[in-house]
Formats: sequence, C-alpha cells, structure tokens
Amino acid sequence: MATFNLVLDTRVVKKNNQYNLSIRANIGTKQLYIHISKMTKEQYHQIFVKKTMDKQSIEFRKKCSDLVTKSENIYNEMHPFDPKRFRKLVLGKDETAPENSLLLHNLFNRFTDSQTSLKKRTIDHFNYSKSVFHKYKPDLNVLDLDSKFISQFVKYRLDSGVSLSAVNSSLRDLRRIINYFSNEECIIPKNYKYPFGKGGFSIQNFFPRKLVMSNEEIKSVIELDDFDSKEQEYARDIWVMLYRCNGINFVDLFRMRWDNIKGDYLIFFRKKTETTRKNNVKEIVVPITEDLKKLIGKIGVRNSPYILGKLQDGYSESSFENKNHKWKKILNKELSVISEKLNLSVPLRLKNARDSYASTLRRAKVSKDDIGDMLGHANSIVTEHYLASIDMETTFDINKHLL
Repeated sequence: MATFNLVLDTRVVKKNNQYNLSIRANIGTKQLYIHISKMTKEQYHQIFVKKTMDKQSIEFRKKCSDLVTKSENIYNEMHPFDPKRFRKLVLGKDETAPENSLLLHNLFNRFTDSQTSLKKRTIDHFNYSKSVFHKYKPDLNVLDLDSKFISQFVKYRLDSGVSLSAVNSSLRDLRRIINYFSNEECIIPKNYKYPFGKGGFSIQNFFPRKLVMSNEEIKSVIELDDFDSKEQEYARDIWVMLYRCNGINFVDLFRMRWDNIKGDYLIFFRKKTETTRKNNVKEIVVPITEDLKKLIGKIGVRNSPYILGKLQDGYSESSFENKNHKWKKILNKELSVISEKLNLSVPLRLKNARDSYASTLRRAKVSKDDIGDMLGHANSIVTEHYLASIDMETTFDINKHLL
C-alpha cells in the first residue's frame, strides 16, 4: 500500500521562516519526503488552503498536482522499488525516467551507447533511422507504435520517394530497438502490444532488380588503356581488382593485408560478417590468377602491411570509416568519367563490381551454389535473391517470343 500527498514539511525550518514543500510518500511502513520547493506557512496557506486564484498560484498548484500523479505512476512501474532512483525520477534528474526513457529517440541513444561492440557504420545507421522517425513525429513514444502507425509511416516514406528497401532498413532498426528494450533491458511495459510479426506489421523482404553491364561492357572497362590521368587509371584498376577478387566490396580490399595471401590464394573474411552471430560464416577464397597477380603487383604497396597501403596498424574504427569513405568518393568520381567515356549502360561504381562478377558467372552457366560459395553467401536462399535481382537482361529473351 502506498499513498502520496503534498505537504509542508515543518520538521525543519529554513531561512526566512521557510519550510520544504514536499511530496510525502507513505510506502508500507516507510515514509519518504521529496522536496520540490520552499515557502512560508503563510504562502502555503494562501496557495493550497485558501486557493488564491491568481494565474501564478493556479499554475503552481497544477505543477505540484502533476508531480504527485507522476510519483504514483513511477511507483507503479518500479519493480523493485528503489528510493534513491525514485527520488531522481520524480524530480526529473534521471534521464531514464519512464516518460523520457520511452521516447523513441532516447531509446535509440540508450541502445547505441550501451552496445560497445557496434561498428561506427552500424551506429551511424541507427542514428539515421532515429532521425527519420523523429522527423516524421518528434517526441514519439514507443508506446504509440502499433501496426497502424507503422503502416502510415511506410506510406508516408514511400510517397516521399524513398525506396522500399530504405524504408525496410529503418523498420529493422526500429524492430531491434523494441526487441532489445522488451527482452533484454526490459523497460518497455509487458502489456505493450508488439507491432511486428504475427497479427502485426510484416517487414517485406525486398530485393530490387539491378541493371548490370553486358560482358562486352565489362571487357571494355578491363581493356581500357586511354586515360586522362594516373588517378583515373588507378580507379579503373581498383574496380577490376574488386571484380577479379570474387566481386568483393571495396571495404574488404581497403583493409586487405599482404599476409592474406596464402600460396596461390587470397583468403579473408568479409568485414560485413565478422561480427555476425551466425555460426556458418565463410572465408572468401580467391584464386590468384595471372591477371590478378599482375594487378596486385601494379597497385600493391610493398612497404605497407596493407596491400593498398592506405592504412597503418592500430587504426581506430572511426579513422577507418573516414578513410574508407574518402577513398570511395575519390575513386567513384574517376569511375564516373570512365562511364561517360565508354558510354556504359550502367554507371561504373565500385559497388557494381560485385554485380558484374556474379552476372559474368551466371552467363557462363556456373551453378548458383558455386556462385554463392565464391560470393561468401551463407546459404543458397541469399544467392537466389541476389541472382534474381541482377538478371534483368533475360526479360528481353523471354518477351522476344511475343507476336
């Protein structure tokens, strides 16, 4: 049993004959005073007994009444009861107060601050999702999130021209936040109706179809020998190396070391999978063909432990991300000039070396299982979706039978 009342605590007199105006909490056999202001007996009598009707007194009474209600709500949600934290929560001195902790942007902040194993890129992604929801509805409380709200959010984003894959990405971050604070750091009330899954909103698996270069276009990039600058040639060489290294992402080439070379192979793990919880993470095994050996000899920096020579041992995650972003921007700028020079049907970018690799193998009738193995996919389902997304050109072969 607990009761909460507003009282003038006359046990101790303060300066100028003032006393503490307090919330007195009677919790079982214990009594707790939370001081919220100071006033004289005369002031207390005027404001709370006679209830003077001037604007300032009315507003002050309302503020005090709200604090009493707040005390009751906090007590009902606090199990077990912690007097020290209870006092802080009532006075608003604890950033994890219920009315603040359940604000969605605070949950995002609390999650990224507590997860020390998160990569900078992942934290940036969560921060972006946080800003997306905050922009849609500032001071959004997680308890306001139901399947109807999420459906309205999705429609708004799609109508704004945002791709479905980008919308789904934000929803997955939201789902992770709700799951974490429901099941791990349990501050979301148990009676909260989970908005996802059965009976709720389902995040659709969406694999956008991609346009890919033809074999002739890929060959024209590889054989290009007319460059405007050394920087342009270097960018092309980097693209070709990504292509010849099983279509890896630039981030993996950027951090690739000379000691990843094991005899006639490059063997390494993708950065994307190094912190995954799955137990079937695969090594990428790249056979070092004569073409690849020449390319490594051309762009490799021998006096560095890293093949591209852009990093030094002991780099921080932040430093790595900054340098990686900087070099991607530089290289893609040069590749865009090559796109125009060769009049390619698809803009040449570092990221489409992976699509080009997979599509080359598919056109050569290499099995999906072998393609998936070379790409480092954990299962054939991922490969099925990946290959389906790049196989646009077959639509012409199919529809050529039309009358």
